Amino acid sequence: MIAELSDGTEIRNVHEVVEGSNGVHLKQEIDGEVVRGAYVPFTQLNYVYSGRTSQ
Repeated sequence: MIAELSDGTEIRNVHEVVEGSNGVHLKQEIDGEVVRGAYVPFTQLNYVYSGRTSQ
């Protein structure tokens, strides 16, 4: 999946999205392990969509 932030930044290779109280935890697979890659407040997240994750 790909997450797009309000400033246009894209976070690619999102494996899982977990909703928190004020935002979302974007989890990514790194070296075969799913870890929290980023925490994004709701106000800074435009959307998360499924799509091609490699360029």
